[in-house]
Amino acid sequence: MIEFLLPLQEEGIPVADDPVILAFGAVYLLIVILIGVWGYLQTESTSDFLITGKSIGTWVLAMTAFSVIQSGFGFVGGPELVYSFGTTALWIFFTAPLGFLITWVLLAKRMRILADIRHVLTLADATYVRYESDAVRGLTGVAVALGVVAYLAVNLAALQFVMRAIFGIPLIWGLLGGALILLLYSMLGGMIAGVWTDFLQAITMIIGAVFVLVYALSFGGGMAGISQNLATADPALVSPFGTLGGATTAVLVGISWWFLFSIGAAGQPHLITKFYMSRNMTILKWGAPIAAISYAISSMIAFGAGLSMRAQVEAGVIGETFSASEVGPVFVLEYTPSIVAGLVLAALLAAIMSTSDSFLNIGAAAISRDIPRALGRPITSDRLELRVTQGALAGLTVLATVVVYYSTALVGILGAISWGFFAAAFVPVVVLGLNWKGATWHGAVAALVVGMAFNVVYNLIPEAGEVAGADGLVAVVMATYPYPAEVPAEAISLLVAMAVFVFVSLLAQAVTGRSDTTPADIRALIER
Repeated sequence: MIEFLLPLQEEGIPVADDPVILAFGAVYLLIVILIGVWGYLQTESTSDFLITGKSIGTWVLAMTAFSVIQSGFGFVGGPELVYSFGTTALWIFFTAPLGFLITWVLLAKRMRILADIRHVLTLADATYVRYESDAVRGLTGVAVALGVVAYLAVNLAALQFVMRAIFGIPLIWGLLGGALILLLYSMLGGMIAGVWTDFLQAITMIIGAVFVLVYALSFGGGMAGISQNLATADPALVSPFGTLGGATTAVLVGISWWFLFSIGAAGQPHLITKFYMSRNMTILKWGAPIAAISYAISSMIAFGAGLSMRAQVEAGVIGETFSASEVGPVFVLEYTPSIVAGLVLAALLAAIMSTSDSFLNIGAAAISRDIPRALGRPITSDRLELRVTQGALAGLTVLATVVVYYSTALVGILGAISWGFFAAAFVPVVVLGLNWKGATWHGAVAALVVGMAFNVVYNLIPEAGEVAGADGLVAVVMATYPYPAEVPAEAISLLVAMAVFVFVSLLAQAVTGRSDTTPADIRALIER
């Protein structure tokens, strides 16, 4: 029992012990907190708290969209995956920019118009007005709340490393202290604070990524030297599909991640609800390419640090005294100048804070607004709803902290699981639903249930079973999985949920004899 209560992560990450890096971290943290206080002063209603009162412009929208997707996953999980599996992970980082373009084309205008023609503040509001179903609204709220816990855990896992790197505190105190600061920041500032912190850290991260790539290539001996060292150790590390599984499995993994991180982007509620915030329709035009290019540049941190560190380890130039999760922080701390390390770590600190703020806000809104309304017990006072929303932040933060404390999953894998959970739940219901008049509430309910259930069975249960030592249960569950274990269940769940959504919607049409049950104003929206 005592062993089960101990945290599973180790404290192998180096400490900066550098006044420049410490100063960057302290100043950036102070700026973030001040933005949170400013956001609190600007927040007078639930609309202000959740969607900034529709007040942001093109560059802020685009930078916010890119940064909530990148965040701690890109700096800790990204280098971790590249270091562990070679070019396999590049199917994520070179695919995600395409996801922004797809998301903008399929949803940007529709979501923004929806915010005008109906009073929608959350994703569940949007699914309710599309399907006129409390069941769909309630399941959407449940899916958001569950997914937020896992997604928030990804960022808290990264936060504990960053807090230790900058301030030299043990990981457990980095986790608990970081979670407390995050909670206070989110309760104060809401989404107004989040989007402006996103904008600030996005600019900083782009600049830092360029410097990291330059130093990483120099450290690894250029791409030729990096490729040669990796190929000598294992040709699969620099093959088109990487090392995750055998030759055939690696191809399937690469294709699965390509599908998951391109199409799946349109199912991320922390991204698509940003369209509600746009000041007007015209500023949406250039958001997609700005977000896509920004993400591609920032991904150079994962690409450069992950490959160069693995190449130098394989060449025997450096010893592997760190875990895969520590590759990004270790490289920045030990192989870049203090000012670059300070810039990147400070930007990452802000990224984690602002992205986690987005997760907490949508998750808390699901608990305080969406689920009660689906049950027929809405909170009628706007100010009380705001306070209950802020109160729900605490519970989600605690749950996510517990997940990080006990989880054995790589940060990158945990991030992919979270992404896949949202993708399976919301790509069918939102993307297909706002682009196909034949979609029905029956299909939406079926897709939400199947998408969540598939991810719980093949992701949550195996992870929980591993932590609890229930190897037999994990073996039984995975024995029913029809693909090699390396193939992400998240991609399969997305395909299954989309197929179920279409099949059940067509079946409902046939049974009811009605091919279009879409509300008139939503039908006009789809036909635009």
